[in-house]
Amino acid sequence: MTSATGTSEAGFTLVELVVVMAIIGITSAALVLTLPGPDDRVRSAAVKLAAQAAATRDMAILTGQSTAFAPPAPDGLTLTTEPAGPISFDATGLATPARIVIASGDAAASVTIYAAGDVHAQ
Repeated sequence: MTSATGTSEAGFTLVELVVVMAIIGITSAALVLTLPGPDDRVRSAAVKLAAQAAATRDMAILTGQSTAFAPPAPDGLTLTTEPAGPISFDATGLATPARIVIASGDAAASVTIYAAGDVHAQ
């Protein structure tokens, strides 16, 4: 910018600095809001585990043979199965009822497998 005396002044105006700070603040807020929290990670692991159990049930029906499902423990998460041990699906899709709880800190989600073979993530 050139002053009335013809000399050049270097630097930014206060308005320019405030605009840049506002843009940085809005961008940071948007980034923080899109990051997954611990609840999202646990919930997504439960949905994935429910899909694996349903696929095992479907495989038992398609092959006409009983199939066991031993839920894998997701990395960094605690997995508890009630009752303990593998879950069995018979050739008709019926299952040994079970509840699988996935936890990480205060966040928890569960997968319920009913005797009729239904699988639900909660």
